[in-house]
This record gives sequence, structure tokens and C-alpha cells, in this order.
Amino acid sequence: MFQLFKRRNFSEFVGDTFTFFNLYGKHYFKNYLIINGGLLLILLVLVYFVSQIFFEGFFSNISTGFSDNQLDAIINNNIGLFIGSGAFAMILILLISLLSYTYPVVYLNLSEKNTAFSTGDIVNAIKAKTGKVITFFLASLVIVFPLLAIGLALCFALIFIIIGIPIIMIFIPAFISWYSLSFYDYLSTDNGYFESLGRGWKMMQPKIWHVVGSTIIMYIIIQVAMGIITMIPYVMGVASIFTDLDNPNAVPNPEKFSFFMMMMVLVMVLSILLNFIFQNLLLVNHGIVYYSLREESENNTPKSEIDLIGTDRE
Repeated sequence: MFQLFKRRNFSEFVGDTFTFFNLYGKHYFKNYLIINGGLLLILLVLVYFVSQIFFEGFFSNISTGFSDNQLDAIINNNIGLFIGSGAFAMILILLISLLSYTYPVVYLNLSEKNTAFSTGDIVNAIKAKTGKVITFFLASLVIVFPLLAIGLALCFALIFIIIGIPIIMIFIPAFISWYSLSFYDYLSTDNGYFESLGRGWKMMQPKIWHVVGSTIIMYIIIQVAMGIITMIPYVMGVASIFTDLDNPNAVPNPEKFSFFMMMMVLVMVLSILLNFIFQNLLLVNHGIVYYSLREESENNTPKSEIDLIGTDRE
């Protein structure tokens, strides 16, 4: 059985993340898709159709040698559709992001109690924390994100003297880790917003390099996995039109452009889907870090070991 309250170091932060998914991945992602899948499907369908319209106009220009502005005409004739779809997509992305950030926190909170729980239990827990989730992100818009913008601006300014490159490589994962730990603390305790921000930073300090290092490693793993998967349709699409480049005077083959367009749309859809799914690896990793750092000060291990006896989850 998996033990949340446990003292861990850098390698265990990463290793125990995969151990968790090895034990509970099926149950975790099944419920994630049940809760978030409907909104994800709507977003992907919307992206598919809007992207298809855009690429059709773009490749129509190519096939006619840019003799007429097909793309401009399509955009101008469907300006309302593009604006409306964009606004709707932004709302969907916001809702999906809020659910995606809240889901792992709630899941680990329920796991902490070491009892079997269902989709209904997860939904009820998310509903109970909706107010706190909205409060946290609204407060962050006016407090935390401006600080992030200032920090990034300073890092980019320092890039011109080289030192900014390693600083920004540390600053971004450190900020993400602090923000996630603060969010976990805010939803998992009765602490106020500022108290959770302070506690998140205080928890990080003793093992800040372990925490930042595990965040960097998880991010690299996620990006490599996404890159490998999305590269397949991309390479297939590029290869389908590559032969035409040998003969610039050849008439463009509409079928090849159509296949290439389909592959590019697939890359976009896959990128969005995989981003939301794979980010669970990073969010659960931060959850494991959170419970590990709590263990450093609360010493919950003996209690957790007793509670783990006889528990299971399918």
C-alpha cells in the first residue's frame, strides 16, 4: 500500500510518484476522465473544427500559389465564429484547469483517510471546496501572478548578462512548487490564503533543492513523453508532402495537403489532451512532496502505518 506521510528525499519524490500511479493509476485516471472528460471532449471537438477551417484556408492559399487570399476571406467571413469559439474555448480551458488542479488535491485528501472512495465522493469533495478554489485563484490573480510577472521580467533582464539563464531555470520550477504546495495547504487545512502562502514557502525551505529538482525532472519527463507522441503524426504529415519539394514546378497534390492538414490538427488536439492528462504527474508529485514535508514537522508515520492495514483501492 502507498504511504503519503513519509520522509522522502529527491529520488523518492520522483520514484514514489510513479509508484503511486503504478498502484492507483487506473482508479485515478478513470475518475479523472469521468469528472473532467466531458469538458475535455467539448474543448477538443471545438479545437478540431476551428483548426480544420483555418488549415483549409491556409492550404487553399498554397495550392493556388497565393493568387487569392482564401485564408483572409475565410477569417473575415467567419469572424464571429472565431471570436465566439475563442471566448468559449477560454472559458472551457479555465474550467478544466480549475478541475484539473483541484482533482489531485481532493484525491490525495481522500487517500489520506485510507478508506475506499467512489467517483461520487470525489465529486462531493470538489463541490465542498469550490469556494476555496475560486478564492485562491482570484486572490492569486492580484497578488501572486503580478509577483511572478515581476520575477520573470527581472530574470529575462539578467539573461543579457548570462546569469539570468540559470536563475530563470531555477525560478520557474521554484515558483511552481511553492504555488502548488500553497494550494495543497489551502485546500487541505483551515489556513487562510496568506497563511497557506507562507506555509508553502516555509515547508519548501529545508529541502528546496530536492523539491525544485523533482519538479524539473517531472517536467522534463512530461515534455519528452508529449514530444514523442505528438512527433509521430507530425512526421507522418511532413513526410506526406516532402516528395513534392523535390520538384518546385509540380502541381500541389490536394490529397497530400489534406492529409498533412489532418495530421497538424491531430497534433494540436493531442497536445491539448496530453497536456491536461500528463500534468497530473506533476500535480501528484507536488502532493507527495506536500505530505512528505508535512511529515517532517508532524510525524504522522506511525498513525499512517496503522491506518494502512487492510485498506485497498481498485
